[in-house]
Amino acid sequence: MKKKLLIATHSVFADGIKNAMELVTGEQNSVSTLCAYTNDMTEVETPIKEIIDALCDDEELIVTTDIFGGSVNNEFMKYLSKSNIHLIAGVNLPLLFELIMNLESENTVQMIENAIQNAKEQLQYCNPLIQCSITEEKYQEIKTAAENASESVNGYI
Repeated sequence: MKKKLLIATHSVFADGIKNAMELVTGEQNSVSTLCAYTNDMTEVETPIKEIIDALCDDEELIVTTDIFGGSVNNEFMKYLSKSNIHLIAGVNLPLLFELIMNLESENTVQMIENAIQNAKEQLQYCNPLIQCSITEEKYQEIKTAAENASESVNGYI
């Protein structure tokens, strides 16, 4: 089956994250966006139904939304009984990179599960990493000072 990726979010976040993704990956013809509740779109039911109705039988649609339980995500939930619709909430760049790099994968469900897991690993609170680095740096400083002191003491004994 041919896979398509849709980024569907509130406001223009979908266009922005697609633009950021394509800065790294280049243009992606299999990726489209839906920017809900903008001047052009005041409700989501109609455009989402049109997207679903336009899918061919030999196509799979992977939808990424911004918020689980949000109105955009909830509207797509109505279509999950269709076997060619896959819905992921919590879109971010690492997730999109994973999906794009593996879009040709034969097993869509496994590909999505792997992409989610890998994207989760990219979520990091960085302060402890810096603190650990400082601790390691301080350790090396203390170790060097101790070695120097030991050499000085050995010189007098």
